[in-house]
Amino acid sequence: MNGRRIYKHLRSKNINYSMGRFFVTMQVEHNRSILGTIVGEECILNELGHVVRNELINLPQKYPELELGEFIVMPNHLHAIFTIRERTTNKKNHLGFLVGRFKGVTTFLYGKLKGAGKVPDIGGHLWQIDYWEDLISSAAELLHYERYIRNNPKNWSRDRWGAVTAHMLGNEALLDLPRRAFVASQGFSAANLKPHRFLCSRHGTSVPTTQEMALISTFTSPQEREILCRALAKKRPIIHVCPQGIPTELSAEQHQALIENRLLFLSPQPSGSRLNKKVATWCNEYVLRQASEIWVGDITPSGMLDSMLTAMLREKYAIFSLISNPEHCTMHLTRHFCHAPRTHRTTD
Repeated sequence: MNGRRIYKHLRSKNINYSMGRFFVTMQVEHNRSILGTIVGEECILNELGHVVRNELINLPQKYPELELGEFIVMPNHLHAIFTIRERTTNKKNHLGFLVGRFKGVTTFLYGKLKGAGKVPDIGGHLWQIDYWEDLISSAAELLHYERYIRNNPKNWSRDRWGAVTAHMLGNEALLDLPRRAFVASQGFSAANLKPHRFLCSRHGTSVPTTQEMALISTFTSPQEREILCRALAKKRPIIHVCPQGIPTELSAEQHQALIENRLLFLSPQPSGSRLNKKVATWCNEYVLRQASEIWVGDITPSGMLDSMLTAMLREKYAIFSLISNPEHCTMHLTRHFCHAPRTHRTTD
């Protein structure tokens, strides 16, 4: 292979692309979910996602022949309804021209964010080289696609593999304890671990921490695994949420914790399942929403965990950062997290 991108034409010779109403889909290169995260039934956009959304909204200002209808920016794609008015200056494939202009400017802005280390490096292109379209020829088709676009986050969220508690191993009574969550993004060294303590409650007040609490996490990132080792050594109660299924090979410390009823494994999938971005996102959302108290390690700006914590703030959960005086709590947005230097770029 010479490294060139292969272009495969998807346009029909029987459709006039210089005018008309079209349902358009554009997919991120390599299907990478770098525009945001689905939380519940809502897509929480990160910085790049907002850039893409704003450029899409501004497209008709640059090209007045375009009317933008219903649209949605998802973690790894977008859907939009384009209506192109007839003009003598329209190109033969004016739809392709507009899509190309949009892809060009958003790819340029992605490159600037990538250069600043604010988004993962997925290569030189933000979008797959082609796009998918369908000519909308009736009011019924328009209503169908508008409904499809509005329900896109809900349908994404429904693509699950059963409840997180579908597969369990260990002491189920740990679910009755208050839970302390710990989350940290991939790509950060455990040697740089400096946990930040947060208190979380649905009513905007700090929760008591004197009662014994179970540590809950997916324990997938290096910093999360370090916290797991510490908790096992201190014989703390642990709830391990496993996106890939409950592991079949356990350490001696995990075996002992099971014997002493200090450990519970949970998973929505059977053992040996492949890691899936949606399942991992859902499991982390479960961890955060089940917690009375939240601790965080290093969090990737605009990453999955950052988006989730931001969504919790928007839902009026109270997340407080405790400073030197435990009685003095200050509200902090996740954008104010302290980030350690990273050895390489990655996603959550």
